[in-house]
Amino acid sequence: MTTMIQDERLQELRQWIDQGHLPEVAPTRQERSLRSALAMVDAGREIIRKSTFADLSVEAVCDMAGVTVGSFYCRFQSKESFFITLQRLQTFRSQAKLAEVIRRHGSSNSNVDDLVEDMVSLLVSQFRENVGMMRASLQRTKEGMWQVIKASGDRHRTEFANAMVPLLPLPEATARMRALFAFQALAGVLVHAVLNNPGPLDLEHESLIPELNRLLKSYLFPGSRH
Repeated sequence: MTTMIQDERLQELRQWIDQGHLPEVAPTRQERSLRSALAMVDAGREIIRKSTFADLSVEAVCDMAGVTVGSFYCRFQSKESFFITLQRLQTFRSQAKLAEVIRRHGSSNSNVDDLVEDMVSLLVSQFRENVGMMRASLQRTKEGMWQVIKASGDRHRTEFANAMVPLLPLPEATARMRALFAFQALAGVLVHAVLNNPGPLDLEHESLIPELNRLLKSYLFPGSRH
C-alpha cells in the first residue's frame, strides 16, 4: 500500500471519528494513535475474512497489527465494540458503492434489466468481499450484533425499490411490493449461501450472478424470457 493511499485512509478514519460515525472508537488527534487504530482495523478485517468471531481475539488482532494489548483498550472498550467498528466501516463503503449505482439509474435512460444487473453485481460482490464479516454478524443476531449490517441492508432495499418502481408498468403500490420482494429474494439467497451453503450454487460460483439476474428479472416481468 502506497504512502498516499495510507494517508488517505488515515484522514478518512479521522473524519469518521470526528463526525461521530464511529462511536465505539475512543477519539484521538494523535497521528500515531490513529495509525495504530487503522492497523488494528486492517488486522481485524483480515482475521475475520478467514475465520470466525471466536478467532477474532484481541491478542490476535494486536499481534497482526504490531501493537500492544494496552493500545487496543485505549481505542476500544471490548472485542464486541471493535467488531461493530469493523461493521460500520464495511457499511460506509458499501453505501458509497450503492450511491454510485443509484446515480447511474437516476435518469430516464435507466431500465429494469440494467438496474437488476447492477444491484445483483453489487450485493454479490459485497457478500464475497466480506463473507467472514457477514457470517459472524449473522451468527450473533441474538446478541444484537446484526443491527449495523441490517440497517445497511434496509437502506439498500429502500434505494433499490425507489429506483425500480418508476420502471415497472404497474400501479405504484404493486410495483413497490414487487421491488421490495425481489430484493428480499436476492438477499435471502445470499444470506443462505453464507450460513448454510446448500448449493447448487455457492457464493463464489460463476453462475451465481447470471442465475440471480434471471430470477429477479423473471419475477419483475412474469412471462419474460431471460
